[in-house]
Amino acid sequence: MRLQTIIILGLTLAGFALRLYYLTTTHPFFDEYTTVLAARQILAYGWPVLPSGLFYEHGLLSTYVIAPFTALFINTPLDDWQPAHWGLMLARWPSAVIGTFTIPLIYVIGRQFNNQWSTSNLPTFQPSNLPTSISLLAAGLFAFSPEGMVWGGRARMYALATLLVLLMVFWAYRGAVYPAPARYRWGAIAALLAALLTQFGVLILVPPLVVAMIVIGWISRQGSGVSNQKSENSSQINIPHAPRTTHHASRPWFLRPTILLEILTLAAVVGIAVGVKRLGQPVGMAALGSEEEPLLSTLLETVTYQTAFALNGAAIRDFLAEQFGPPHLFWLALATLVSVAVGLLVWLFKEWRISEWRTGASAERPLRSSPPRLLASSTLFLWLTFGLILLEMVTVLDPFRQNPRYLVMYLPLFYLIAADSVSRVTYHVSRFVSPLMVSLGLIVVFTLLSLPDLRLALVTPEPAYEAAFQMVRDNWQPDDALLTMNTPAAALYHGQADGFTAQVDADQFLLNKASAPTDRWLGAPWIGTAADFNAALNTHPRVWFVIDTIRQPVYFRGDWQAVVNSQMEPVWSQDNALVYRTRPNRIPLPTQPQILVNARLGDTIELIGYTLQTDPPQPINPNSADFNLHAGRPISNLKITLFWRPLHPPTADYTVFLHLRDQANTTLAQQDGLSLAGNYPSSRWQPGETVIDPFSLTLLPDLPPGRYTLWAGMYQLDTLERLTVTNDASGENAILLGEINYQ
Repeated sequence: MRLQTIIILGLTLAGFALRLYYLTTTHPFFDEYTTVLAARQILAYGWPVLPSGLFYEHGLLSTYVIAPFTALFINTPLDDWQPAHWGLMLARWPSAVIGTFTIPLIYVIGRQFNNQWSTSNLPTFQPSNLPTSISLLAAGLFAFSPEGMVWGGRARMYALATLLVLLMVFWAYRGAVYPAPARYRWGAIAALLAALLTQFGVLILVPPLVVAMIVIGWISRQGSGVSNQKSENSSQINIPHAPRTTHHASRPWFLRPTILLEILTLAAVVGIAVGVKRLGQPVGMAALGSEEEPLLSTLLETVTYQTAFALNGAAIRDFLAEQFGPPHLFWLALATLVSVAVGLLVWLFKEWRISEWRTGASAERPLRSSPPRLLASSTLFLWLTFGLILLEMVTVLDPFRQNPRYLVMYLPLFYLIAADSVSRVTYHVSRFVSPLMVSLGLIVVFTLLSLPDLRLALVTPEPAYEAAFQMVRDNWQPDDALLTMNTPAAALYHGQADGFTAQVDADQFLLNKASAPTDRWLGAPWIGTAADFNAALNTHPRVWFVIDTIRQPVYFRGDWQAVVNSQMEPVWSQDNALVYRTRPNRIPLPTQPQILVNARLGDTIELIGYTLQTDPPQPINPNSADFNLHAGRPISNLKITLFWRPLHPPTADYTVFLHLRDQANTTLAQQDGLSLAGNYPSSRWQPGETVIDPFSLTLLPDLPPGRYTLWAGMYQLDTLERLTVTNDASGENAILLGEINYQ
């Protein structure tokens, strides 16, 4: 067995072991639950139609590949397979197998690049510089790539998309470089269809690939030795054993008669992919056919709805820092750029030396037939493709899509480029050491540089939702309700979700927002405000709320968290997953004011009204601002819940004050503080929302019987200046809430 074969087998096994370890030791990624739910629906109904009725086209092809591995969800009762969690773990195996297979495929394709006709006689190009050792380096880089490990160990579409992109780019190159056999272009089109049905984001690869194919097709034809056989330029060099060509076959691929059919097929492939994407009702769009909009217009919107044309230097810098900032990619990118710079300087120096030599050459001194060459056609093809993809991402895509995971599919291209570039620097070393040993040494070096990122990926846990819902299921009682943001996981591990909770940026997760909004996956009713959440807690005897520490501060504001803190208690946590349950002896937080006030403070905030409760509880007339309380049953606290409505975005964190005053206007009890104990200060309020703001006013233990007044307002702490109360009757910018008759 040849040494390189042994090495590539070792790299493949090492890459598989890495992916297997990640597969078996980490909690599922948030989106994996959706993929597995869709795969389960395929087994049940033949189509990935989720319980909400949504056609889940995202990762369509990969979901069908994953579906057989999810049979355990159909054939085994939930309580039997759930404790071991192997049901969902099995759904990860297709990605692990496909990701592992991609390792030797990179090696094979890297070698195949070296065997194609290339521009051997042009001054700036040379035959491909991807020998066996360099192909081995590219395969090794992918084998130990943290991204390759993570997405090769998850039940998502990225491993399959990466494989298909690699095949598509290689076949596109083979179909573009002279003599450009058409079968490879047809193969690339077929791979494109499969890739688009796996990850629609591959669509951004089409323009760069077409540009690279045209450039390489033209250059390789010019240097093939047949382009100018009838011209006066006799300096062209025929490639040995070049195949005989017909008149049409001697043209660049894009000038041949079959190009029209290929263009029509490409358009049909893109149209099919766009149509399938539209069936899945992208974010912000209505169901197909539900609106009177021309089909062509709605399909075009499917392509453009996540584009944002811009060219911003700071945004480009931030994008590149995010994409190539991790140590393993940073050092590899730096080595690539340094290698290219060194290669360019060497080429320029040799160009200068040859120019000097030619200038001073005598008639007897023979001149070189060609100067040194800078790039191989395959290398130029990869640079054009990958570079234009990056350019598209920073100038065309919406910032939401400028995510590192959307670049994962193109990393093998980057590894091939990096391997080729680094080989220029190590060329002189390989004269004294075996090229294979040099490649192995480079793999070791870059793997060591990747260790911090590999370790970070392994020790940074995804939220343990499967264990969280197991805990809920084990302690479930009749009439309980479950609220969560992760409804797919709730469906898989618990069998139900009674409400979908998301307060901030919830539109991307919703269907039917204009009428009866539900989440996209399970069809659970949307609970999108703290008031709605509080009402749901008051509707059921006991409510569970499952969330994680990553999404809790992102999708929920302070008023929501204040309701959680006052009405619920944390009962379980593990690896960033949190389970809350309503307190057994809680005093329900009011959902609407008992007494309306409708007082405006400044031009930004309105006090809608309030509710009043006592501790210990006493009966209170909810329809009057005159409260009769019994002094014979001493009251320690007045619990006052204020209901605010921001009219415009407040510009400061205003402090709320509550005063209890006697008939002489002397303050006997006072409470000042930021709204919701500082969890949701006024500067974060959004116009139109209702902020439920509970306060507790502690009374004197020997408060004498009498009549008292209750006042409220807002002021700015640094200046102590109160917000102006419209139609103020107090003369001090305070709002009279009501009177208390304490007898």
